[in-house]
Amino acid sequence: MATDRFTDQMQAYGRWRNDLIDAISRYREWLEANGMSSPETELRIFELVEALKSDRLTIAFVAEFARGKTELINAIFFSEYDRRLLPSEAGRTTMCPTELFYDSDADESYIRLLPIETRLEEKSIQEFKQEPIHWTTIKLDTDSAEAMAESFKEVIKTKRVPAPVAARLGLHDPEAADAAEMIEIPMWRHAMISFPHPLLKEGLTILDTPGLNALGNEPELTINMLPAAQAVIFVLAADTGVTQSDLEMWQSFVQPLGTDAKHSRLVVLNKVDTLWDELKGEEAVQQSIQSQCKSVAKMLDLDEQAIFPVSAQKGLLAKIRTDQELLARSNILALESILSRDILPR
Repeated sequence: MATDRFTDQMQAYGRWRNDLIDAISRYREWLEANGMSSPETELRIFELVEALKSDRLTIAFVAEFARGKTELINAIFFSEYDRRLLPSEAGRTTMCPTELFYDSDADESYIRLLPIETRLEEKSIQEFKQEPIHWTTIKLDTDSAEAMAESFKEVIKTKRVPAPVAARLGLHDPEAADAAEMIEIPMWRHAMISFPHPLLKEGLTILDTPGLNALGNEPELTINMLPAAQAVIFVLAADTGVTQSDLEMWQSFVQPLGTDAKHSRLVVLNKVDTLWDELKGEEAVQQSIQSQCKSVAKMLDLDEQAIFPVSAQKGLLAKIRTDQELLARSNILALESILSRDILPR
């Protein structure tokens, strides 16, 4: 199982890519030393090396609020910090689309936050990325997991504004915009987080998206970012099943993406620990989980084998405590195995 761990496979890919870049560079030097190079060859080799250096694997996590999506990201990628790195406790939920990656051109680790008020301007998020002046930047102290976790809480901050203001931002129904009513909205429109985590340095980018309303309010997410991801993981929760908003999110934003040779789509049924019943035997518990998976598959029009039941919270806890029995029961390693076998080879 260890060789199926996503982290191991991603790091192996990074080593292979670096070895390939070194080999190409040596080949370029050999051509030059033997008088066999040309401007056209130099350009092609340069473009090839740059393409390898910039090659990224993007995994997007999509879910309605309170499905444990961010906890799943913590469990799969960041358990070595021995804590919840990204805020995912009860009542703490992703409020704006968040990209986690490694910016090799930056001098320091950072969080960059785009104010929600930029929604009033006729610019895309991609255009704003080219203009740092619009972003609020927070320096990350990567020597302290506690300090990093505290800084990450900035991403989920909200504020209260009059309903008409929320309506102008596209975050409230204009017809219900009572001037006296105060509406809670996200402080930030988009977040970019860069720090030298080993997987991020190898080219992994994680896109953590908010709930249904945010996807609908940011067309760039559904038109550009999600289709560009090599994998989209749709997260449901066993304690809620497939709600109407889950189904709408699936049908509107995830199902149309489909799958092909370069793109993958996974459905994860999280929080299966809510089905663990100590008054039942393990066989009866597994039957309950399979029944839930079957129900989810039917509603999403998928094969039952396409639904992956996990407990992100128990998986994270098991990794922190080195509890192999709990880790196996959480099924997190099985999901990591799917990621390494079905996504990385693409």
